[in-house]
Amino acid sequence: MEKQFDIIGVGDSDVDIMLKVDRLPKHDEKRCAKLLGRFPGGMVANFCCAASNFGARVGIVTTVGDDEYGHMAIRDFHKYGVDTAGVVVKEGEDTYFSIAQLDATGEKAMTVCLTSATMPENEDVDLDYVKQARFVQLMGSDERLGLYVGQFAKKHGIKVSYDIEHAAGLHSDETKKTMMKCAYIVFPNEAGLASYTGCDSVEQGAQTLLAMGPEIVVVTQGSKGVDVFTKEQHFHQDALKVDVQDTTGAGDCFNGVFLSCLSKGYSLKKCAKLATGAAALAIQKIGSRTGFQSESEVITFLSKEGNIVL
Repeated sequence: MEKQFDIIGVGDSDVDIMLKVDRLPKHDEKRCAKLLGRFPGGMVANFCCAASNFGARVGIVTTVGDDEYGHMAIRDFHKYGVDTAGVVVKEGEDTYFSIAQLDATGEKAMTVCLTSATMPENEDVDLDYVKQARFVQLMGSDERLGLYVGQFAKKHGIKVSYDIEHAAGLHSDETKKTMMKCAYIVFPNEAGLASYTGCDSVEQGAQTLLAMGPEIVVVTQGSKGVDVFTKEQHFHQDALKVDVQDTTGAGDCFNGVFLSCLSKGYSLKKCAKLATGAAALAIQKIGSRTGFQSESEVITFLSKEGNIVL
């Protein structure tokens, strides 16, 4: 039976309040800032918008409050073509938000204000909706949803993808093993890989993850690029040097585009090259999604940079 969605993401959606500072304040120090804007964000929400913008059929399961920020988030999903049938609006609750301070280099410091609508509860997840996806994207740091949805997806033949950041390494060994048995592909950043596996090198950490179950491990390393591992191959994709304005959501963009391309049947090298190009464009704009581009636009950008997409 034809699936309705290529990808469904299950997780968070927020609004980022972006401030520009000359430098980040120290303890007990006051600095002046310029308001750059309020931008819909959230790791899974950014991922879904990037994947949909790149041509995948994408839905999202998330919770927002019945407030200005919640309505802003839903409008942005529609803008990027993300199906919102799985969105749960929590009446009387606030949508969670983040305050991001950007310095002159484009790097950021973030303060996250969590609310009761930050993450879906298990009962908020329509499992019949999730069953309509070929891939499901989850946050590896969320043990509850990561196990609940991951095990359900695995049981029903849905390929599971986890985003692994440093906090995911705090899980018990048993939780890690169970998650990795569910996983088809994982996206650890460098700190997340070290935290999750306890390994000092990228290659050793990736091989450790592969031995736990996933078929593909994609290690993102910021300006150092990305390494992709399977049991049969390993290759490196350099990052592109661009004028960095804001790194917020760069990893979410990369992961979303990579999985969008994978859902189209592209080779891993083509997925990595296109995702690298998409992330390079994204960080040249303020706001986690402002710089998202379509596949054709990314190919044009890469061609101008002398990168041929096969």
